[in-house]
Amino acid sequence: MKRGDVIYYKDELNDDFANNGITACTVEKDFPFYPRGFFFRIAEFIAYYLIALPLVALCWLFSGFTIHGRKNIRKLRRERKLRGGKGFFLYANHTHWLDAFAGPLVSFPTKAQVLVSPDTVSIKGLRVIVQMLGAIPVPTARDAVPPFVEAIEKRIGSGRSVMIFPEAHIWPYCTFIRNFKSGSFRYPVKLGVPVCAVCVTYTRHKGLLKWMKTAKRHVYISEPFYPDASLPAPEAKQKLRDEVYEWLKKTAETHSDYDFVRYEKADG
Repeated sequence: MKRGDVIYYKDELNDDFANNGITACTVEKDFPFYPRGFFFRIAEFIAYYLIALPLVALCWLFSGFTIHGRKNIRKLRRERKLRGGKGFFLYANHTHWLDAFAGPLVSFPTKAQVLVSPDTVSIKGLRVIVQMLGAIPVPTARDAVPPFVEAIEKRIGSGRSVMIFPEAHIWPYCTFIRNFKSGSFRYPVKLGVPVCAVCVTYTRHKGLLKWMKTAKRHVYISEPFYPDASLPAPEAKQKLRDEVYEWLKKTAETHSDYDFVRYEKADG
């Protein structure tokens, strides 16, 4: 994908422009959504905090990015005792393969889990590694949903954050927020925990980095949104979705001013 490309889309909910060439595996009931064990935890700590995070930070810094609103994450960490030690959710737009690493950078030092497509765990020999880095694949089989949901609940119960991309598919460098469903918001409603919206926006590089051909990323973090316990679960889920969507939409419109590539709705 080159600067100035025009991408035509038909369906905001289902079109996918990741083009990673990976043949996705099936994620069924027997998939280890919640790896455990002493040696896994030791290896997970080393892989996540001592290897991956420093490399990811360097990669993001080299590409040019700024995080705004980290105080909102610190607020959630301070409130953790009031939630019985439970963590929180992050909902982000999905515009780059590096988005998967935004969660760890935003949540640090809290470990972030990231809901990912089956593609992420489909490369032979790398499944355990990406799980150590926080990946939880979305199941492809209906009978795998209960253990998948259980893994999310256990991670939140242990104080971690879980990042979700409600848009589901990657649209590289997209500067607007696509429509998304409310389904994934059932988790914070059920668990009674807050969420923060995370919006990645794009601007031109300035100053010493203005020679770079890629766009500069800005990561904006919202103040916490809390599920409305006075509403029935379906209504609380929809309300939370609408609050997150409106914040993401407004933030993208306000802070993205550079279309590295352009998306246009196809006729028909």
